[in-house]
Amino acid sequence: MAIAINLEYKPYVALYRRLSDGLRKAILEGRLQLGEPMPSVRELSESLKLSRATVLKAYEDLRTQGLVVSLSGSGTFVATTLPGDLGDLLQERFREPEPRLLSAPDLHLSERGRQLYDVGYGQLQSHVHVSELNYGGTPHELSPAKEWKALMLKHCAIDQEDKVAEMVAPMGLMSLRQALAQYVMRRRSISLPDGPESICVVGSKQLRLELIGRMLLNSGDVVAYEEPGYPENRNTLMAQGAVIAPIPVDEEGLSVKALRQLPTPPKLIYVTPSHQDPLAMVMSMPRRQELLEYSAAVGAFILEDDFDSEFRYGKPVLPALKALDHHDCVIYMSSFWKVLYQSLRLTYLIFPRCLTKPGQLAKAYLERHLPLIDQLALADLINDGHLEKHLKRCQRLLAHRRQSLILAITRYLRDYIEPFGEGGGTHLILNFKGGFSEDQIEAAAGRSGFVIYNTNSYYLGQAPEAQFIAPFGSVDPDTIDGIVKSFAVNLATGAH
Repeated sequence: MAIAINLEYKPYVALYRRLSDGLRKAILEGRLQLGEPMPSVRELSESLKLSRATVLKAYEDLRTQGLVVSLSGSGTFVATTLPGDLGDLLQERFREPEPRLLSAPDLHLSERGRQLYDVGYGQLQSHVHVSELNYGGTPHELSPAKEWKALMLKHCAIDQEDKVAEMVAPMGLMSLRQALAQYVMRRRSISLPDGPESICVVGSKQLRLELIGRMLLNSGDVVAYEEPGYPENRNTLMAQGAVIAPIPVDEEGLSVKALRQLPTPPKLIYVTPSHQDPLAMVMSMPRRQELLEYSAAVGAFILEDDFDSEFRYGKPVLPALKALDHHDCVIYMSSFWKVLYQSLRLTYLIFPRCLTKPGQLAKAYLERHLPLIDQLALADLINDGHLEKHLKRCQRLLAHRRQSLILAITRYLRDYIEPFGEGGGTHLILNFKGGFSEDQIEAAAGRSGFVIYNTNSYYLGQAPEAQFIAPFGSVDPDTIDGIVKSFAVNLATGAH
């Protein structure tokens, strides 16, 4: 059975997922009819020149969605009926969007509205925020699904009438904030003199920055931002009228020397000290002390994004900047969506004491309601020790996947890349040499199923040529050697 499937290389999207999406589209477009036999694994792997493991994984993905069924001894078939309204929903997903012809001036927007439009348009054009395989997250198969389901069912079954008043508590359920206070003390050495009162639970990543911007930033205020740095957060601050001052990083983290050279001191300093995003170096203890002293001297707040400090490999964990803050200048933010579920939209901030009251008022204005059951389940997950058990399991498995990728890269790519970043987190940095273009590298990666993507969007200024992120969160240790070998062959072939 011959069927056309588009396997075009897409950053963030694993090869099996591209195959699964292509087959799903074929089902929804009627090229594969309901009840029709699917191509055999062997047939599909040979026709598309894919490994059988990739095809099997794609079929399993389709079974999970309810689009195909497997019958013992008979093969795999398209489901006779699609679950619920899935067909309509997925058809809508594949429909081409209508072009928007209006420009910002045509829309009569406010100054902030124009900033949102301009920055948001850039995000859509560059697809910075589109990600099925997020390098900062743990693979889905490592999630504590059993424990989370049990806790959700537990709280759904309990009469929550006594919690009604807390449902509109804008800072979050007190039980969750208490659990978080204990968690950051154990994991990040952060002591809170006011206990959970300084913790604010927020329903989305970007709302945290909106809240901070509303409190601290006027249009034209300078925000010192790591260069390179996480593009979505940078764009969110720009959309609030901030003037971004890109500050270079070195092997010790954000350069305080470069901060001192700014003509205007910043109002806010954004850093990722635990693992610089994306270069993965860890800010040294002397540099942390230097940064804290500088911020106190100029009256700037530090926004510490502790996005994946949970994952370290063989090196001691340094205290968070917040744990070292004796000047009341650090705003700490973190979340659980990278270590649990991307759909768990619960994040949190820890304010300096001087900002606790303004933060409470700003939060009450911007967001009053948070999902009750999610908060209760997360509090239990922390208090019962399930979260830390999960983190230990992830750390162990990710270390194995990381080592498998390092061994394969060392074996096949040592002539093609500079020494690569081996810091913490869930990715490696590859700096290619030998005159390879980014197009050549991406073409070779696409043909090999090697999931990498360039760092261009992380730079506000000129990005280095041929610098790529290689995530290992979803690496299969059994197949990665062959994938990297194939990539090396394709890269060498494509260069000549």
